[in-house]
Amino acid sequence: MYRQILIDPDQQDLQHIVWKTGPNAEASAYRLKTVTYGMSKAPFLAIRTLQQLAEDEKSRFPPASEVLLHDTYMDDIVSGAPDLETARRLQSQLRDALKSCRMTLHKWSSNSPGLLNSSLLTDVEHSFSVDIDLSVKTLGISWKPFQDRFVFKVSISIKPSYTKREVLSIIARLYDPLGFLGPVLTRAKVLLQRL
Repeated sequence: MYRQILIDPDQQDLQHIVWKTGPNAEASAYRLKTVTYGMSKAPFLAIRTLQQLAEDEKSRFPPASEVLLHDTYMDDIVSGAPDLETARRLQSQLRDALKSCRMTLHKWSSNSPGLLNSSLLTDVEHSFSVDIDLSVKTLGISWKPFQDRFVFKVSISIKPSYTKREVLSIIARLYDPLGFLGPVLTRAKVLLQRL
């Protein structure tokens, strides 16, 4: 994605790369014209580019535009549809909208075999002929597409007693960006206050 985002020509002189073809070769400096992965501004520029694309393509691809604006987190697009036909149209629109700026979607995942077996897809995260216990990591949490469930895995070593710091460490390991574990985390925090 980053290599498809051009930097303003006025800013291109601010990022160079020095390259040597061999140990005795002379170093050459090259000006980078696109966003480079790993730079602090790269995630912001990627998100901003997707937002601009959504605005630019709103008239041609209204559903895809809404998904790009509201169902995108960093470089993950997580969305859904009420039925298979709507999902296929959305899939096609997303692919076409992103193709307009030479971006392609990778690692498609779905709980519907009909959507993943589409001839439009070349890069599928999983297929329905694999292990039923497969989980896909999305937004930092695990999703089991075959059962359409979010799964939280926590490994805790059982000890006779824990310090307050150890309990806090265990609670902090529970990553829940969607708030599914709210009731559990609240009880854990109340327990922590009682210690």
